[in-house]
Amino acid sequence: MGLSPEDVIDGKYRIIRLLGEGGMGAVYEGHNTRIERRVAIKVLHGNVAQNLDAVRRFEREAQAAGRIGSKHIVEVLDLGDLPGGDRYMVMEFLDGQDLTKRIRSQTKLKPEQVYPLAVQLLEGLGAAHDAGIIHRDLKPDNIYLIPHGAEGDFVKILDFGISKFSSTGGELSMTQTGAVMGTPYYMSPEQAKGVRELDPRTDLYSAAVILYEALSGRVPHTAQTFNELILKIVLEDPNPLDPPQTEAEGAFHEIVKKGMARKPDERFQTAREFMGVLDAWATQFGIQPLSSLMRTTRSGGKTQTAGTQHAWDKTAVGVVDDVPAGVPKKGSAGPWLMVAAAVVLVGGGAVAWQITAQGAAEEKAATRALEEKERALEAERDADAKKERAEADQARQVAAAELEQAAALLKEATAKQQAAEQAAKAAAEEPAPTAPTKKPPAKSTASTSKSGSQDKAAPPAGTAKQGGTTSSGRTIRTTF
Repeated sequence: MGLSPEDVIDGKYRIIRLLGEGGMGAVYEGHNTRIERRVAIKVLHGNVAQNLDAVRRFEREAQAAGRIGSKHIVEVLDLGDLPGGDRYMVMEFLDGQDLTKRIRSQTKLKPEQVYPLAVQLLEGLGAAHDAGIIHRDLKPDNIYLIPHGAEGDFVKILDFGISKFSSTGGELSMTQTGAVMGTPYYMSPEQAKGVRELDPRTDLYSAAVILYEALSGRVPHTAQTFNELILKIVLEDPNPLDPPQTEAEGAFHEIVKKGMARKPDERFQTAREFMGVLDAWATQFGIQPLSSLMRTTRSGGKTQTAGTQHAWDKTAVGVVDDVPAGVPKKGSAGPWLMVAAAVVLVGGGAVAWQITAQGAAEEKAATRALEEKERALEAERDADAKKERAEADQARQVAAAELEQAAALLKEATAKQQAAEQAAKAAAEEPAPTAPTKKPPAKSTASTSKSGSQDKAAPPAGTAKQGGTTSSGRTIRTTF
């Protein structure tokens, strides 16, 4: 049933005015007449209250806030039923603005401005994770800033309606086959793929995306359709931030880049680790570190003052006109808003991306496209690996042939060297030869008679005369 000003709920909550209304419920400003405290009252319409999933999400928000008990988590004060069957939730009334409005008013925030917001956000997330709760729908709309004078802004995290309880004591995951829960631009790659068993690192990715947007005024991935966006988140690295102007800014960019690593193992593993790196950055560049100790103390009731309207004025189903730059709107290429139901959540009507019949077909198409692209990438990697193996085998064969040739040459050279050594050894052992004796040539003489006369021998026929005698009786010898 609809509520009007001056209506009283449960004898103590007086309705002041309507703050926002959507297809599933409405949010009112109220007043607790018993303790004189302003409150925010969220009502789930009776027709929606018949939907078990919607009721569970509604109740989950109250359970999560109470279970975490951190001053950086919006406080839920009461939960009940109206006579007509509507369910209601009473929360602290916040005075401030969400981070989306802050970013739009300033376009870009400096690292020095983002740092204290980031540490408080991570402190609240750390408390939730310690309590076994994963938010799964972090975005600037859900980060509420309450001015605290000279102390700066105080951060409150809203909208645990689709959170997941992962600690012992009961698994209450809302993720179902065929449904993607969360706001697409801030989803982690594993959440975009529809992984059922998410862990706290998915929230840390979303937190890094929020820091990215605060620094740049834009989201890291842009697309014209839901399917294209999901593919980019899963398969592509974020668009780089603008070139840093200072060393401090460059170092802060690197921290954000690590927080948005597509592989969970390459990100910060805990909120505490993320905070520690941010505090180290502050110390390095002369900024007073917050040195947060991951406190989980309960809210002291001092933060609710007046004026929570901006936190509630976007509770309508499928609101897309009031979104960050670059976000596809309804009516752009393709019916990318394939969600049929949005849960009325604290601080901005977070959309629960529950797939309709038409959306289911698109999601299947996106899944097939993703699988095909992954298979193509795997085939390409296999082809590259096969090519590398073939090249390696060829190189080994060439090296083996060269080695075999070198071995043959070495063997041949060794054989020649051995033969030369053997010949030298044999020559050294053989005795030196003696010089032959040269005989003098025989003398030719003529015989003389006793009377002293000499016989003359006639020379052979056809030969030259070889010698003769002189008148004195001497024999003349000639040699050749």
